[in-house]
Amino acid sequence: GLRVSEALALHTTDVDRQAGTLHIREAKLDKERRIPMHPVLAERVDRYLETLAYLALADGPLFPCQTGDSYAANTIYTYFRRFLWQAGISHQGRGRGPRLHDVRHTFAVHCLRQWVLQGVDLTVALPYLSAYMGHVGLKSTQGYLRLTAELYPTVVRTVEQRFGSIIPAGGATP
Repeated sequence: GLRVSEALALHTTDVDRQAGTLHIREAKLDKERRIPMHPVLAERVDRYLETLAYLALADGPLFPCQTGDSYAANTIYTYFRRFLWQAGISHQGRGRGPRLHDVRHTFAVHCLRQWVLQGVDLTVALPYLSAYMGHVGLKSTQGYLRLTAELYPTVVRTVEQRFGSIIPAGGATP
């Protein structure tokens, strides 16, 4: 659910290994936040930090390039397009995707779908998703709810019933 810029700005000191959280300092609109990591991710990050310590890179960017600095966003996008090509997924051109930012969309959609299937009250859960993603309000989160009625009709119906005043009918579809 992180923005690429947020992930690239992380430093090893932004990881709270005891609490299993990340401190997002360089967020959009300068809105800092602390977010929990899934236990599996927390374990992987812990092992990764041990590797960085072994390489004497324990106090710096969480994702250092060969020079020890943070990667540039353009480099990450280049790697992403290369991984798409290796996976046999065609890239439709700049801005048309698939884009790395689409992973953020997918995260939001999967959270929402899982909550609906589990019967979670979306009036309670959606503000948490909004805060987790660093949004200032629910309207910002609306942009990530790119669902289609064919794939997730129950989710779309639930979102429109619960948040019709915030997200107009049909607003959760592209």
